[in-house]
Amino acid sequence: MASLNNTYAQRHYESALDNFEQGQYDKALQQIDKAIKNSPNNPDFYSTKGVFLHRMNDVAHAIDAYQEAIRVAPDHTFSHYNLGLIYMKLNKVVQAIQEWEAVIHARPRDTDAIFNIAVALSHLGKSKQAVPFYEKVIELDPGHVQAHQNLGVIFRDEGDFIKAKYHLKKLRELDSTYIEVVESEIIKCEEQEFLKKLEYDNQRISENLSEEDDSMLNNALIAVIEENFDKALEYAEKHLAVFPDDIQGRLIRGQALCGLSRNSDAIAVFMRIIVDSPECLDAMSHLGNIFLEMGEMEKALEYYEKLKKLDSDHSLIDENIRNIKNKLTGSVRNDD
Repeated sequence: MASLNNTYAQRHYESALDNFEQGQYDKALQQIDKAIKNSPNNPDFYSTKGVFLHRMNDVAHAIDAYQEAIRVAPDHTFSHYNLGLIYMKLNKVVQAIQEWEAVIHARPRDTDAIFNIAVALSHLGKSKQAVPFYEKVIELDPGHVQAHQNLGVIFRDEGDFIKAKYHLKKLRELDSTYIEVVESEIIKCEEQEFLKKLEYDNQRISENLSEEDDSMLNNALIAVIEENFDKALEYAEKHLAVFPDDIQGRLIRGQALCGLSRNSDAIAVFMRIIVDSPECLDAMSHLGNIFLEMGEMEKALEYYEKLKKLDSDHSLIDENIRNIKNKLTGSVRNDD
């Protein structure tokens, strides 16, 4: 009896294919349903019904048919693959990937399923994760044009221009219709490669200069502390040749000049700093000290009082202001 049912099922199946090819879709569905009724454990009959419904744009029932095929035969790769296509079209990308993973679980060398997983991962913005799948496709099929093209684009976007050019050149070898596009892409890769190298070189030079200048500034500061003012001035000026607006370098230069008894030059340096940075406490303090040492009490008082307004807790300022005022008051009385 089972053998007879299978015979009837096969006849209905063949009739369904003929009807569908002739555009008689309703009859085709009737015949495939009869085939399924006579042989309910044949997954190919369910998957064929899925194809009919899919082509008739009845996506929901096509999914049901493919899922029935998988229920009967869990490793039915044809149904898994087509379900993946439907889910991808519906933008159910994760579900599509799961269906294609089921395909390669049963058929590890299925390049179409592997390629589709790569495309789906790229669609999710996971291009790096897609790379191994594209590379597996090329391992199985070295002449896979689309895999080479997609890898070329991914590596170009990631800035790996050597790999990008390799795959683009393979694309050009495999399909002459891509020659113009590939040539243009290779030129862009070479331009970006050059700019990337230039940026790296400039950054390396800048880092080296920065390290040298930091060392120069530290040497200048140490020389001031050690009262080696000639060396301090030399290091400070070398630093300022590269960074002319650096406040710390200018302050050390002013201190070195002061230490060399070049008070007029030191005053000019500190005054210029205050013009550029009106709230520079160190510059005001140095000016107050220089004028005090030179005996120009009123000018010393002027800068100490400015400093007091900006920093009321500055050490020794109150005492300096009081001493200067006492001296100025005593000087006035003596004049009287």
